[in-house]
Amino acid sequence: MTAAVVALGAAVLLLSVLVAGLLRSHAEILKALHELGAGLELDKTGPVPVTIEGITAPRRQPVAGVPAVVSGSTLDGDVVALSLQGQDTLIAFLSSGCTTCQEFWKAFRGRPSLPPGARLLVVTRGLDEESESALREREPASVPLLLSDEAWDAFEVPGSPYFAYVDAAGQLVGEGSGGSWPQVLDLLTQARADAALRTKGSGPVRESRDEQALADAGIDAKHPSLYGETA
Repeated sequence: MTAAVVALGAAVLLLSVLVAGLLRSHAEILKALHELGAGLELDKTGPVPVTIEGITAPRRQPVAGVPAVVSGSTLDGDVVALSLQGQDTLIAFLSSGCTTCQEFWKAFRGRPSLPPGARLLVVTRGLDEESESALREREPASVPLLLSDEAWDAFEVPGSPYFAYVDAAGQLVGEGSGGSWPQVLDLLTQARADAALRTKGSGPVRESRDEQALADAGIDAKHPSLYGETA
C-alpha cells in the first residue's frame, strides 16, 4: 500500500513538472510572436503582418490612395518634395538594419537597371528610428534617398524591404516584397504587363468588342431585353 502511495505521489510530481514546462514554453512562444508583430490586437481588423528577416507577405488589400507627392528630408537636412505624377516611380522602402535590405543597398550603389522611363526612389524612416551613420554608409550615389515617416504611413508599409510601383498617372500599379533586386524586377515587369492588359481590356476597344458580340447575337440598341422586357 505504501509503495502504491509513493508511486502515485511521484507520478503527480512528474506530471506537475511537465505541465509547468509546457506552460513556460507556451508563454515563450507567445512572447516571440508578439515581438514579431503577430500578437492579437483587438482594436484592429484583419491579419497582422509578420516580418522575419525583412521578408514580408504582401497585403491582400491595396492602400486606399496614393499621395501625389512624397516629401521628406535628405541626410544633409534638406527638405525635398517629389511628385509621383508624370513619370513611373518605383519606391523602395528600406532600413539600414534589416538583413535582406543589405542586398538592395548593394544593388543600388551603381546604376540599377529599371524599366524604360521609370525612376527609383529609396525611402527610409526618420532618424528617430534609423542610424544616420549607417545610412550615410549605404546611401546610393545615383538614387535619391529620402527620410520620411509620412511616406511609410501613407503607403501603409508593413516592413522592409517593401516596394511600391506608381505609374505616371499617379496610380499604384503593384506593391510587395522580394528577396533580391532581380526578383523585384521580375515582379515589376509582371505588374506592368498586367496593368497594360487591364488597360487594353477597357475603354473603346472593349466597348467595340462588346457591341460586336451583341450584334452577332441579334441584339441592337432597341432590343426589349435591354429594357427589362421579354423578347
